[in-house]
Amino acid sequence: MSDEVLAEIGKLGAATVFYLLHMRGVGRKYGSGPIVMQNVAPLAPGRKLVGRAVTLRYLPTREDLQAEIATSSGADGMNATPRWRVIEACGPGDVLVSDAMGQSGTSTGGEIVYGRLFQRGAAGIVTDGAIRDAQPTVDLGWPVYAGGRATMIGETKMLPYEFNVPIQCGGVLVRPGDIILGDDDGVVVLAAGFAEEVARAGKEHEAIERSILANMGEENVSPAHYYPFNEGTLAMHRARQASGKGAQE
Repeated sequence: MSDEVLAEIGKLGAATVFYLLHMRGVGRKYGSGPIVMQNVAPLAPGRKLVGRAVTLRYLPTREDLQAEIATSSGADGMNATPRWRVIEACGPGDVLVSDAMGQSGTSTGGEIVYGRLFQRGAAGIVTDGAIRDAQPTVDLGWPVYAGGRATMIGETKMLPYEFNVPIQCGGVLVRPGDIILGDDDGVVVLAAGFAEEVARAGKEHEAIERSILANMGEENVSPAHYYPFNEGTLAMHRARQASGKGAQE
């Protein structure tokens, strides 16, 4: 996935990407669940998020699992966690997506953990778990999307187990390298294979919608004439462009 395509996706709204995927048959059979995360919301509204997924999977806490993680990592206590390794694996343009099993009251990390993530230049955080030190984490200045806020550490209920594997987050499959797009409407997961097509189609789609809005204001006409997009919609859009009245980005 090139940085140029990623930047074009970042100009689109989550609702636009959902619509374009839906119209291509993605998620139609099962509704919006496989595309849009459920019960994951911005803790810092107004901050757009786009990046490539780096994944982290949690499992319920159990003593033998803790011992296994410690043995495999060669560390003890709080350092015996793949969470530190996944953070060091993240870089510019990456989004850390954590499968916390929908435990929206259980912390996946706080100001210090995620401060290091952003120090490495990551684009943002997405989890269906909670964020501890939520306000200081938000104050770091990056997009943060989570299932909620929490006070206690998460290891009492769940443990980071493995990273850069396929996971679920908010009921959606997320594979490493998928594009994560978040805004105030929600978080959409875009398979990398669709990215270039959606980037091209999305730019045109949003330009047409800007023409519809402008035409509604000038002509006092119902948008029902233009939805779903039809030949009249496209003719109106092309006419506006030809006359130099096309809406600006």
